[in-house]
Amino acid sequence: MVLADSTEILGAAPEGTPSFALGVETGLVIPLAHKPLCPAGYECLFGFGWAFGFPFSYRWANGTGLGFGYEFWVQNGNGVYEATITQAVTALLRQSFLPDRALHPVLRVRGGFLMLGPSFRVETIGGTAELAFGGETEFTPSSAFTFLLGGQILRTRAFTTQADGARRSVAAGVDAALILRLGVTFLL
Repeated sequence: MVLADSTEILGAAPEGTPSFALGVETGLVIPLAHKPLCPAGYECLFGFGWAFGFPFSYRWANGTGLGFGYEFWVQNGNGVYEATITQAVTALLRQSFLPDRALHPVLRVRGGFLMLGPSFRVETIGGTAELAFGGETEFTPSSAFTFLLGGQILRTRAFTTQADGARRSVAAGVDAALILRLGVTFLL
């Protein structure tokens, strides 16, 4: 394994000075549980899809980062919606392990506010939380390739879809998805 130059630790500025990081991510959304959003006898609007995210964080030399992000998922709406769009604004905490290595493990925890509806219109609101694990490998001292596998849960307020008259998010439990993410991170 290649060691990074000690003045070029990804996620931290030289000499341990904190730095800002901006990321661009994309990934596959695989629903695992959708009973509240997809009641029995109705089409499911929480289908397979694709995620696009933009995390921003403040990172310290020890590998810890705090920040926020915006993300949206474009999912199969099975005719209930042309496309189901899930949008989230989240706070994040990330920890890089072995930050002195060019390739190092990353743990990320996020949670925040969620909006769901057809084609970027908001039909309901709720909350979301995610735990993701993966890695980061540097391209240059100021950029890196990121890969994460995360489990995401979400819960929305009850609402009725106009296309089929279904009352959704009234069942107990949460909706959940597995998300495989790939991205690029730039240190600012």
